[in-house]
Amino acid sequence: MAGARNGQQTAAAAVIQKFKRRRAYDEATAIGYDVLKDIKLTTPVLAYTISNLMDEKVVVRTADERYYFSQAGYKKLEKKVYSGYSLLFLIPIVGIIIFLLLQRIFG
Repeated sequence: MAGARNGQQTAAAAVIQKFKRRRAYDEATAIGYDVLKDIKLTTPVLAYTISNLMDEKVVVRTADERYYFSQAGYKKLEKKVYSGYSLLFLIPIVGIIIFLLLQRIFG
């Protein structure tokens, strides 16, 4: 995320990068939605992205309708993603091992 902006940057990365550039890490430094509007995304994509990040507690909304980035929420999401990818990798391997064992036993 630290590199130059390019066409391959995800919407979530663009939003998170905006929070980091503005140093919006807590309620005192939270930014308004108007600051996020200059991200080069369509309004529906921006709203959807922020909503998803809020669901995952990566972006937190304050009582006065401002937003900030939660490093703790980001770490939890990171662990969740790594766990999901680990399962996607391990399940086929376990399946192959079971298949080979059954083939050996009954073959």
